[in-house]
Amino acid sequence: MALTSTETQLEQAAQLIESKQQADGKFPELSELLHASSSGEYEAAIPAEWQVVTKRRVVALPDALFEQYDLLECRCFMGLFPEIGRAWITVDHRLFLWNYEDEGDFYSFEGQEQVIVSVGLVRPRAGVFVEAVTHVLVVATPLEVFLLGVGHKAGARGGEVTLYATQISVAADGVAMTSIAGTRDGRVFMAGNDGGLYEFEYRAADGWLSKRARKVDLTATVASYFVPTFLAGRREAAALALAVDDERRLVYVLLQDASIRVYWLGAQGAEFVLAHHHRSVGSAAALLCPQFNEGTDAPFEIVSLHVIPRGESRALALVAVTGGGSRVYFSTEARAQRLYGGGTGAARPAAFEVVHVRLAPEGGAVPRALRVHAAFCGGGTALLAHAWSEDHDAVVGAAPASAQILARAARQPRAGLVELASAARVEGRTWAVAELGAAPTRSELDAAHTRNDLATVDARPTRAFAVLTNAGVTVLEQQRPVDMLRALLAQPAVADAQLRAFVGAHGLDEACAMCLTLLCADDAARAGLHVQNAARRVLFELGGVPRVAAAPAFAAAAARVELSGRHNGLALYLARVLQPVWAQAALAGDGARLRVGIAPAALAAVQERLRRLQRFINGNQRFVPDQLSQLPPQAPGRPGSDADAARCWQAEAASLAALYELLVHAAEAAAFLGLLADFNLPAVSAALAPEQRQALAGTPFGRLVCGERAACRELIVALIGSQLRQHVSIASLSDVLSQRCASLFSVADVALYKALEALHAAQACDEGGEAAALAREALGLLTGIAASLPVAQLRDACAAFEALAQPGAVAALALACAAQSDPQDAALAFWRDGAPAGDAREAAYRRRVACYRCVLDMLARRGDAAPDARFLQQLPRDDALFQFALFDWLLERGHAALLFQMHAPLVEQYLLVEPRTPEKGDMLWHFFVHAGQCGKAACVLRELACARDLDLALARRIEYLSLAISNAKVAVDAVRTRGALPPEHEADGLGALLRECEDQLEIAQVQLEIQQQLRAQDAPEAPALDRRLYTVSELYDRFAEPLRLWDAMLLIFRASNHDDAELVADIWLTILRTVLDDAQRTGLMAVGSKVAQLGARLHPSAAAFPPPLIAGILLDLALERASEYAPGFIGCTLLHARVPHAAVFDALSALYAKRASQPGSAAAELLAREVAALASSWVDANGPARSPLDSPGSPPPDESLPVMDVDSALSQYIINATLNNNIDLKNELQRVQSRLRQIF
Repeated sequence: MALTSTETQLEQAAQLIESKQQADGKFPELSELLHASSSGEYEAAIPAEWQVVTKRRVVALPDALFEQYDLLECRCFMGLFPEIGRAWITVDHRLFLWNYEDEGDFYSFEGQEQVIVSVGLVRPRAGVFVEAVTHVLVVATPLEVFLLGVGHKAGARGGEVTLYATQISVAADGVAMTSIAGTRDGRVFMAGNDGGLYEFEYRAADGWLSKRARKVDLTATVASYFVPTFLAGRREAAALALAVDDERRLVYVLLQDASIRVYWLGAQGAEFVLAHHHRSVGSAAALLCPQFNEGTDAPFEIVSLHVIPRGESRALALVAVTGGGSRVYFSTEARAQRLYGGGTGAARPAAFEVVHVRLAPEGGAVPRALRVHAAFCGGGTALLAHAWSEDHDAVVGAAPASAQILARAARQPRAGLVELASAARVEGRTWAVAELGAAPTRSELDAAHTRNDLATVDARPTRAFAVLTNAGVTVLEQQRPVDMLRALLAQPAVADAQLRAFVGAHGLDEACAMCLTLLCADDAARAGLHVQNAARRVLFELGGVPRVAAAPAFAAAAARVELSGRHNGLALYLARVLQPVWAQAALAGDGARLRVGIAPAALAAVQERLRRLQRFINGNQRFVPDQLSQLPPQAPGRPGSDADAARCWQAEAASLAALYELLVHAAEAAAFLGLLADFNLPAVSAALAPEQRQALAGTPFGRLVCGERAACRELIVALIGSQLRQHVSIASLSDVLSQRCASLFSVADVALYKALEALHAAQACDEGGEAAALAREALGLLTGIAASLPVAQLRDACAAFEALAQPGAVAALALACAAQSDPQDAALAFWRDGAPAGDAREAAYRRRVACYRCVLDMLARRGDAAPDARFLQQLPRDDALFQFALFDWLLERGHAALLFQMHAPLVEQYLLVEPRTPEKGDMLWHFFVHAGQCGKAACVLRELACARDLDLALARRIEYLSLAISNAKVAVDAVRTRGALPPEHEADGLGALLRECEDQLEIAQVQLEIQQQLRAQDAPEAPALDRRLYTVSELYDRFAEPLRLWDAMLLIFRASNHDDAELVADIWLTILRTVLDDAQRTGLMAVGSKVAQLGARLHPSAAAFPPPLIAGILLDLALERASEYAPGFIGCTLLHARVPHAAVFDALSALYAKRASQPGSAAAELLAREVAALASSWVDANGPARSPLDSPGSPPPDESLPVMDVDSALSQYIINATLNNNIDLKNELQRVQSRLRQIF
């Protein structure tokens, strides 16, 4: 089916959107950017004062905590738990959980007396705690390690936190735990200052032979179990930090000597195996990067370890931040795996090696020699806490410069990592840095657009970090290019040079997309009026104009149109707005029900952004600039510039219109999905057919916007139907649909559902008059939208009208739908052309037939033995195709007689239209006879008899010819007896038709004779004679002659009047000899019977049945079988063959003259007796009594015998008999002559 122009534009816009999304998805992953052994390229931002992170707010420690700090006697530690929105602080034996979001809110725990040396927040083991416990707080002292349950309820300003005592603890045995970490399935690992690594195992209750909790030394040797504790020396360097990689099932341990151990937890996470121990990280890094240790004499130190999720990098697993600010990247895959893939997620690591060194940030305000003591790395961003002074730290931030990376990737095969770097001062000494908010999911990390900070539609920064110092918490926000643009535009006087530099660095398309991000922000994130005006100016004044791209030299292709940055920016922004939902399944289901497949929050966010963009475009008509005022400058003397410019603007206007159409449809689709969720889509979808649910399930949002509009309408129908079934008014629902989904729910839809509501009201109405009025109202509404009325709704409406006893309304509505959906009558032309396969008109024909089916089904449900002829005659006659469908329906149900009572011209057209069938042919000639047009009936009958495309038996074809002859005779008589002067040419034409039919009938009878003979022989050629009528030549050449059908050959000679005496003689001799030689037959008697049988059919054809020839053959056979001969055999045989006496006498006389050369021969005597018997037979037939030779089947009397010639012949025969002294013959001849003379 051909797409409409709107559908084509939507498809083109969708392709553009998808191309933009694919381009965003090609941003390199971290391992691709770090393909070399080392890197250290940093660039300055525009404007120069821009920072990677900026302070959002600073929260000072509460005074109560400062007071506790003043009471410090021994040790103080602190850290961050961003999972529950708290900072933890220990002062000797006291533990404080501080809600830095609420500033003054903190929780203190003083339930023990030992100095707290370490605190960790881990996931609880399944089945141990109640559901309210979401996390477990592990508190370590030198004497024991115990657990506290943590219940966290998310909410504004940090939510609520509740601590639960668990009574679960283990002895620490004097080991101070320096770091605590847990896995996602609840295993707890602790690093001790003795160099050991421990696991805190616990369960819900004590077992028979085991305690509820125990501390397992994972790194102890067998000998250590037999050596007293006070004699056991320090085993190795103390562990400083732990990092757990749940994806790869690994635990990384940073030791005090700057070495790193890697433990594998097994494929199921239940083991603990030392996989690798990298003892020379500094040396390996120096080999990869000679500049690694330049400019510092300090010993090599690793500050922190950070796991790299697989979604962020396939090949890199860990990054270590050094004291000098460098980042050392490790891989757990062998080189072949890194290059060609093949590593599995939870397999034992094949290697642990340094693969890349990233030098410390530099340039701008970044300190030259960094002294890092805390760090954060994740999501491509690095934050390094540098000791600026005794009272202040500098947080050095580094983030990928996406624009520069993409620009290099477009120019060279492999782009390296380029970062922007800056420094922000914070008060106090930094203890911890952590990212706030929920951790990104695996799918979010896998998506390249999350690594590309250009691909954003949020006007506010999306990433925030907490920096905990001994003075409080500083919340930092990561700045993106759009934030750089906001800062640039916020300046009181924006310099054009700076703007152009920014556009040059990021590209015009990206700059325009950023402007739309700022202009379409929500109220909470909307920039000031000054920034909005500046962004609007950049978009409209610096957004560029479409132009013809310069074609390469010797290029044969037509010049390509490059659209403006404003257009491309809109496409980029729209693609990024739709990216979270575009490829997702809008509708999901299990086969029985459907549900909305997109999360409500994501759907609402996309819908709101689309609506804001739509409002912005609607409020800025300059989005498609004035073509006359902004035409590109025309080159003097260059022909065609105006035409090229006009073509460029037309292309841009068309593409912008398509994007706007896509925007509207996407916003409406999002609103529609939200509406379906509100109205309980699973229950509504249960009313859909299973194949409809199957087709809708899994439909991506993008296809719902562009290609599955019919699916939306099906769901609307189901939604309205569910409301009507619950007897709920649909007025409010119709208003909501028309407001939110105007393109899905049009004015016609409103009329449709108002009509359906009126029909439901009519069915519930008790008063007949009111019900009829409501039905008329519904019919008027439905007739007005009949062209767009879906067939399913048409069926429902017709069923409602039928239930209200309104058959006329059913017919009127169905025929209106058929007519309005096909105003050009393409369906009727398609039907008259024989419904050719693959024709474009077939769709219109099928819709009209579906409309007619509503009327025909109503007639079928009326239950009458035969339809009411008067009702049928009242049906509209102006729709010929409906009348033809009605005629088909009548024929299928055996009501052919009713056809003669219908509109005569249409009946004749219907019966004449291809394809022809015997039934329609029978109906047509009966119709002509019923109308008194026997001549036309004769023509139809003759065509039926001669038709080669109809499966008719030969007997039926002969019947048709017989009927054609009868009707032709009636027609000829009617013309000749007409009162006025008859048209002679009409009579002549009918006469010619009559003669042709008679000739064809004669040939057809021969064909029937052949077929019967073949069937008697079970010959395979017999069925072929049913297929058509053959000519005499075909019958002879194809059947009679090859198959030796002698009787048929004679019949063919008679029909064709073909004269071949020799061939005929051979055929007759063969036939009669065959009969004579047949032992099952009675000799000459059988021969006589055969001649009489054939002669009766062949006479008076001289070509097929010459009496002299037949008499001669009979004479020879009689002489041959003299013992079987009886006088009169030859003559009686010819007489039974309907040969007149005179013709028989002539044949015998001629034969006597030819064969009886000797009067006394046997032939002469036999022929004389034959003549005597013939004369006696004739006398008996014409006298008072019949001859004994005559049988009851003898022919009627014949008065044509030449008596004088017979008398003369008898006299001659008497003389010959006297001469030959044949007294018996003489007496017989004299007796016959005497009788002859007595009568005549």
